Amino acid sequence: MVNRFSQSTLQRAILLLLFGGGHISPLHADDVVKPKLRIALTSLRERPLYTVVYFYDHDGVNSGTIVGQVALQPSRSDHHPALSRDGKQCVFAAEVVSKVSTILSWDVAAKKTIPLTELSKTPNAQMAPTLSGDGNLLAFEAWNRTGSPGRWDILLFDLKKKSFVDLPNLNTTRDDERKPAFSQDGRWIAYTTNADDGAGQSDVRLYDRNSASLFSLPKLNSPYTDTEPAISGDGRYIAFVSNRPRVGKTNAGTRDIYLYDRKDERLVSLPGLNSAGHEQSPSLTADGRHIAFVSERLDSAGERDIYIYDRQSSTLLPTPNLNSPMDEYDPCIIHIGTAGK
Repeated sequence: MVNRFSQSTLQRAILLLLFGGGHISPLHADDVVKPKLRIALTSLRERPLYTVVYFYDHDGVNSGTIVGQVALQPSRSDHHPALSRDGKQCVFAAEVVSKVSTILSWDVAAKKTIPLTELSKTPNAQMAPTLSGDGNLLAFEAWNRTGSPGRWDILLFDLKKKSFVDLPNLNTTRDDERKPAFSQDGRWIAYTTNADDGAGQSDVRLYDRNSASLFSLPKLNSPYTDTEPAISGDGRYIAFVSNRPRVGKTNAGTRDIYLYDRKDERLVSLPGLNSAGHEQSPSLTADGRHIAFVSERLDSAGERDIYIYDRQSSTLLPTPNLNSPMDEYDPCIIHIGTAGK
């Protein structure tokens, strides 16, 4: 049997097929294309005791506003939203007081809940949902699933067929697999594990549904805590959070956001993104250009705020009307068109 981490030659060939063998041009600041953006987010702005999911549209330049929200429910906190590629469907974790967290779906245009009856039959906690681009596949983390020895596992549910899909060779019997992130075609699932055979306290791993195996990520993980992956539409870029030491960082142990390029097998520089405070919860647009993330920097409106980083200009975009004096977190960012259209 081939070891799941010893397929480097084959995997490099796959990367060439996926991303091409030639040099990919860098992002240019003079490119005039300004994609419009939508962010689904969690906020305490209206109800300090219970979080609500909101939708925020941004023109890709310097203007934005809240355009909707999931309907308020008494004594229920909604969090960790994920959007389909067209922004019309949103899944999120919902937690009612004294009950376990479950996954719900929201029709953004119709402003109504879409029942997920099969998921409601699972008695234990479900969290951290993520959608394939077409909105047909839902991955999430589940506690103590049937046949599990009482750990966190990643489950995959087909929303069209209303049935679970197997993920051979992903979950383990003694470790936690958590925080899944889907590529748009539903092929790649990036996730976090605390497996003993990893590089650090937690590692980011990548699962290929086509081969039902793990894909190696050279130079991504560290002896520290690497977690909270986000993945671009084609699976080339993986953003993640790490508390590894950073050159020039004065606050040892703070969390920063890193970006990994699978084609070049290296970390990509993100000048101007990280601060002296904690950064966490990255979300990537399909093309990998924009990164939405949470920061606890000192000049924020609340303790935790959401920011948008544009890799093309290496700048943070102005985000009027996005943050409040309360906490905003759990961003999911997508492109919904081009400015002026």
